Parts: sequence; C-alpha cells; structure tokens
Amino acid sequence: MRIAVLAAGSRGDYQPALAVARGLQSRGHDVGMTATTDFVDLVRDAGVRAEEVAVDAMGYYRNDALRRGMPVGLTEQMGLLGEVARVMAPAVRATMTDLLPRYDGLVTTAMSSAWPGMVGGPRRPQVLMMFVPALASVWGDASLYAVRGGRSVHNLVAGLRATVPSLRLASADPAASRRDRLRGLAQLATAPAFVANSARLVTPRRVGGRLVRSTGYPFLDVPDGTSLPDPVARFLDAGPPPVYAGLGSHTVPAVRAALRHTVDAALELGHRAVVQRGSGLEDQEEYAARVLFVDDVPHELLFPRVAAVVHHGGAGTTAQALRAGRPQLVLPFTMDQPFFARRVHEIGVGAAPVPTPEATPQRLRAALTELRSARVAATAATVARVVRGEDGVGGAVAVIEQELARGRSDRGVRHHPRPWSDPPGTGDE
Repeated sequence: MRIAVLAAGSRGDYQPALAVARGLQSRGHDVGMTATTDFVDLVRDAGVRAEEVAVDAMGYYRNDALRRGMPVGLTEQMGLLGEVARVMAPAVRATMTDLLPRYDGLVTTAMSSAWPGMVGGPRRPQVLMMFVPALASVWGDASLYAVRGGRSVHNLVAGLRATVPSLRLASADPAASRRDRLRGLAQLATAPAFVANSARLVTPRRVGGRLVRSTGYPFLDVPDGTSLPDPVARFLDAGPPPVYAGLGSHTVPAVRAALRHTVDAALELGHRAVVQRGSGLEDQEEYAARVLFVDDVPHELLFPRVAAVVHHGGAGTTAQALRAGRPQLVLPFTMDQPFFARRVHEIGVGAAPVPTPEATPQRLRAALTELRSARVAATAATVARVVRGEDGVGGAVAVIEQELARGRSDRGVRHHPRPWSDPPGTGDE
C-alpha cells in the first residue's frame, strides 16, 4: 500500500512518526512523509521519502510567533499554534495537492489532522495517530484537557471548553471555503484514532463512543554501534550518576530561570548535573567541573546513566525517561506538557509537577529530594520493565494497516493484507 505519513511540528514530533514510517516500510509498504523545509534532511537521513512542505515552520515559531512570549492558557496557546498553521497553509495546500493522487492512505497527527480536507478530489482512507489524547473525556488519564486525576465531570467540562479552539486550529486555512472546512472536520471527527504512547501513561478508554487504543510509544532508536560523545562518557565515568536537566527548545525567560534554579538546587543537594545547552547557562564559569553542558545527546544512551531526569514534559522525553527507569521531575510549560507532568506523578515515577513559572529554588530542592526516595526508584524500575516490553512501532503499524485496509474496502478497493495480531488495548472494555 502507498501510505503518506503527514508529520509536522518539532523534532520531537517527527522522530516517533519516522519510527512508524520505517515500521510500515519493513512491512513492504511504499511510505512517504511530509516534512517542513527545516526537517527534510531528518526524514531523508532516516531512509524515508520526504514530501516537502516549503516553509521553515519552527523558524517562524521561534522568531515570529513567540516574539510576544508564550501565552499561559491552553486556549491562548492553541491560538498561537493557529497563527503558525495559517502561515503554513499555502505550502501545505500545495504539497497536499501534489501528494494525494499518489497515495492510497494517510496517517495524520494532531498537527496535520485537517490537512486532507484542504484540497478537493476523492477522499483517501486515513487514521489519526496521536501521541497525547486530544479528546474530551471524564477520565483524567485519557485526556489532554483533564484538570484532575480519576473520573470527574470537571475533566469533561474542561475538554468541551477546549473543543472550539481545537477546531479552529484544525481548520486554520484562511483560503478554505466553509464547505471545505466542514468536510475536513467531518472526516477528522469520524477517522479512526489511536494513541501512540504507553498504556501506563494513557489508559485505553472508550471516548465519544469509540475505543481509543494505546499502542506503546514508537521509539526511533539510534543505529547500532552509536555511543555517547567522549566528553559525556568521561564525565559520567568520573563520578556518581548526575541529574539531567533539559527543558526543550523554548528559550523564553521563564524557562531559562527554571533551568538555572534546577541546576542550583541539584548542586546544593550534592549532585552533579548534565544540562542541555541553549539557555545561556553554559556561559557561566561558576559551575566549573560539576556541570557538563551538552548538545543533542541520544536520550536512550544518556538517561540510563543519570540519577534523575528533570524535563519539560514532552511526549518523547517522558517516554525515554520511563523506558530508562529513572525518577522524573517535570516542569511543564505549554500544551501537552501539564498532562504528562501530572501522569508521571500519578503513576508514582516522579515528584508532583512544578510549573515552569513557579520553579523556585525551594520547590525544586524539595522535589529533587523526593526523587531520591526508594519508593519512587522502585516504581520507576517496575514501570520501565513494562514500557520496554511494549512494541510501540509494531502496535502502531498494526492499527494503521487494519484501519487503512478497512477504509479501502469500504470504498470498494480490493486489498489482501497480511495477517497480524491485535495491538495492546484494542479489546472492548
């Protein structure tokens, strides 16, 4: 089958999508992936055909969309992403017009979910692959929009309130007609969906009458033989496991301050630290030999050798820390990060979240102290064994094959898929 994976977003969004694309290739499918100009090389280097969307999306996001700072509320944050989507729309429309006739089925993600509706012509079967459940639900463990753990009507109300800005984001093309927007939204609302993340974080639930499955996180592992850079390996070998601190690609003042307070708290507690570059802290000579600043280092190689992971709560970083079995402290800032921060604490592998604007030295010292407890360490080790046993790529590929084959059959296209077993979490509750 000719399958297009419609990827968009940051590097952390592309990497798991690439893992799934390569899994589909291994099953004999002809796979292409959309990539904004800034990520075309990443896709090609992974051995996947790139369908370029001719715009530097992350460059615009960093240099233009964030010029007034990152909004605090989820509705305002979605508005910011809507601004990015409107800038991307002409390039997306051109790519989709060229792409659609050449593929039999589509895999969309949260950022690209409305792209198939931006152009006319025959519809293609599609399946929505999410890394966080962007659906309204009463369950706190099954909805990005939830505001508390467990089952609560407050979670459903929060999700319904977020529906309008979510739909605006999904139909942000300013050139689309009202009919085209409604058609795209209708297809999005009825497309089969699954969550490509661990069931320990996102519990499979029946939401809105359909079972939303969790198939495990699809890790894009480094090639065999890859090792840590020599300076990193020497630093790790020279003392006890350090605390890792990295807060993603955001460089707004609140994030820089939170990272500084994190490093200071770790050092006060007697830890060494490995810190992600880019905040400006690397220019401070005061840290001397107790802190190592690093660029992009493979988390799957680094995290098993640290004492704890302090991060922003991105889906990929959270999944890597879970797989490594390391206690976590999440300093959420935007979008899906508060959900993962809350779930890390609820399943017992991390301290209570400390939102980035509230990351004072006192709160960070208390949270890091909590991570040193035997209880958290034991739970993190137990969850790691479960996550390492999940086949995130295989689970995602199985759902995609199943749903796209069903969609083609519904449209009268003969197709004889190879047999597969049901992925985890697909049974009725």
